[in-house]
Amino acid sequence: MSITAYRAFTWVAAPLIGRYLDRRLAAGKEDRDRFAERKGVASAPRPDGPLVWIHAASVGESLSMLSVLERLRRERPEITLLITSGTVTSAHLLQERLPPGVIHQYVPVDRVTWVRRFLDHWRPDLALWVESEFWPGLLSEVRTRGIPALLMNARISARSWRGWRRAPWMIRRLLRTFDLCMAQTELDAERLRDLGATKVACPGNLKFAAGPLPADETELAALDAALAARPRWPLESLADRG
Repeated sequence: MSITAYRAFTWVAAPLIGRYLDRRLAAGKEDRDRFAERKGVASAPRPDGPLVWIHAASVGESLSMLSVLERLRRERPEITLLITSGTVTSAHLLQERLPPGVIHQYVPVDRVTWVRRFLDHWRPDLALWVESEFWPGLLSEVRTRGIPALLMNARISARSWRGWRRAPWMIRRLLRTFDLCMAQTELDAERLRDLGATKVACPGNLKFAAGPLPADETELAALDAALAARPRWPLESLADRG
């Protein structure tokens, strides 16, 4: 499927997409108070001056960007920082942990009308895309508008890599939206190059640079005592990298 065909499909499928979102809303998977954001309707004004937009799909991606947000806020306070995510859980987490002054919005669903409404309002000067949620409508519109973009902390699972290889014309165009792709590992970097990325670096995994999660010290001490000297493995080491 080409980008043009994809856009046409999302246009024709608008009633189905609407019903799908309504079902998610009824199931508590969408934020009722901010539901319009999913259609590109901003719930906050755009401040004057330069704006950097960070897209982090869900909880893990959002957590990995907290240290980046804190540093940008500290070193470049004149820049407005906007972060988007797509899940209620990530929104609640960000509300608790975002540095002061950083704006959170839900990412618009990938219909061209909603995407354009979002970009028309926020007018980002730079887009930082986290990991591997490649929405064709959003990324193609970013490229069309000439917005500089970087792919950060990129991870391409074996399943995603095999899937995108079946649509090389699309993933090649999407990856070339990015002026630079920064991979978590050399394997991710190799997969990005294979899929068509032209400039790839491998600075490592941003999640390892993130600060510790908030925790109840009493509960943490009790858990540490319960584990005693038992072997422990970080969850990251158990993830399928093949």
